[in-house]
Amino acid sequence: MASSSTSFSQFDEAKPSATTLLWQHQPEPDFWAKFPSRHPFPERPEDAQVALPRKSDISVNDTLPHDLEKTNPHLHVLVPTVKGSRGACRTMTSAMILGYPPPTLIGYGHEKPGATELERTVERITRVRDYLKNSRMVKDRDFVLLVDAQDVFFQLPPRVLVERFQDLLRKNNQKLEKKYGYAKVEKANGAPPDLVQKYTQRVLFGASKVCYSALESDPGCVSVPESSLPPDVYGWKTDVHPDGHLTRPRWLNPGAVIGQAADLRLIYDEVLRVMELRHKKHGDYQALTQIFGRQEVVRELERLRTVNGVKEWFYGMLGISDAVKIDGISVRLESGHRYEYGIGVDYESHLFFNQILSRNDVEWIKYSNITKTSLLQGQFGVPREHRLLLPEDIAALPNPFNQTRFAREQTTAPAYNATLDKLPNPKEHSWNNIPLMTNPHSASVPVLVHLNGDPKLRNTWWEKMWFFPWARALLRRYVRSAHDFDAAQSALLGGQDWWDMRGGRGGLWTDDENWVTLSEVCEGQERDLFDDDLGPWAKENGDPEMPIYNQFGNLIKGKEKEEDDYL
Repeated sequence: MASSSTSFSQFDEAKPSATTLLWQHQPEPDFWAKFPSRHPFPERPEDAQVALPRKSDISVNDTLPHDLEKTNPHLHVLVPTVKGSRGACRTMTSAMILGYPPPTLIGYGHEKPGATELERTVERITRVRDYLKNSRMVKDRDFVLLVDAQDVFFQLPPRVLVERFQDLLRKNNQKLEKKYGYAKVEKANGAPPDLVQKYTQRVLFGASKVCYSALESDPGCVSVPESSLPPDVYGWKTDVHPDGHLTRPRWLNPGAVIGQAADLRLIYDEVLRVMELRHKKHGDYQALTQIFGRQEVVRELERLRTVNGVKEWFYGMLGISDAVKIDGISVRLESGHRYEYGIGVDYESHLFFNQILSRNDVEWIKYSNITKTSLLQGQFGVPREHRLLLPEDIAALPNPFNQTRFAREQTTAPAYNATLDKLPNPKEHSWNNIPLMTNPHSASVPVLVHLNGDPKLRNTWWEKMWFFPWARALLRRYVRSAHDFDAAQSALLGGQDWWDMRGGRGGLWTDDENWVTLSEVCEGQERDLFDDDLGPWAKENGDPEMPIYNQFGNLIKGKEKEEDDYL
């Protein structure tokens, strides 16, 4: 039974309504049935085959079929920004170096001078939602990564992101199955009912040590689940130190989110609805916090409705109850309104690391240095079951400094240049001995870092990223790889290079389907990106701008130079 001390009242911004539910004065309803909880399609994101195994049984002289059709979902990277900036260019450059599909810039070129911060936020969220809803390139089952433009650095390739996302959903949904159970869904034709898991996780945001300010008594701060990190992960002051830096991350932060397009579209529809109810006085961060909190309230009410009371009391006495706090909160729930969005947060920063209040939670580790990792193991109190070893999914990646087989023989731009394309010897440098930003508390190497803490650290941390000393050469390799045989074969056969059918390397798409080159967006940012004094990007030799190719080797933009020009 729901606690009688819990008050479920109207949103402050809404008018009183007969649909307001006063749980303490009427029988407990079936909360799962009363509020829409089913998702756009029954298939789960963790079961989708986004990155198919690379096929290597075709030689360069073989003929590939022309009637191949992509059946696995795409991966889209959305970066809301109206113009190029140091932060946005670092975000996009790091994504390219790691092999992500060309990012889609949301709102690029649509700056509105004189607009307030809130007006810009509404415009940004509206354009994100509209792109997910209306773009002919985005299908419901496609995977979408949405990141802040100004303060996100990528560290690991897209295959790691997608596979970790799916692994986390798989593990978390097993826990949700045990916690909430199943519901029967009747069929209209009289057939036996379907048995459906009540609540599943489908979307992951980054986790933060701090909740959105001014919502201290809102479910978004009070009723969200506890962190999956151990309760003493920071020592005996965990979760009680007054300045918050020893608090376990458990609150939603919108700086990075991944999910399927249909699920994200539902979420951002609701974000805009909540912002409209509040007369657009508050932004998306507050709306997302409240949406997450109300999701968890409805889940807890349903759990309490069906739980064994004696077992609940006993588990509470032992301190192992699954309950989340709903006492003393005030929230209105309308019958028939959706509160279930499959939202979860990445507590242990396997995908996303948020820097705020966490600058001391990470170390740059070369995993080949056993002495250093052993010292950090003791320094951070990492238990034996979470040894500081290079994660298996990273160890299985190709060497980050391998050149493609035909790099030096290619004559198409950017032609190989011994100075500009110099990379360390892959026999001497690998994932095992380059510095990887690591959270020793969870023994995780995040896929990307959201630098939403001290802005003064952004330059320092950028130069600590493993790719920084060779960023220009790695970016040139990324552009060049668009038209080699390996990429074309993998693309045609559904491999990991076939993330985005639009193709293109060395540039970016906009949400109105225009193509812009990185040099257009980031002109003048070379010092902040590379700091190597080798000149403007794409014009290092005083040459015209590099042509841009898609993954089939077809020219998208620019003029291809004659072979003699490179001799």
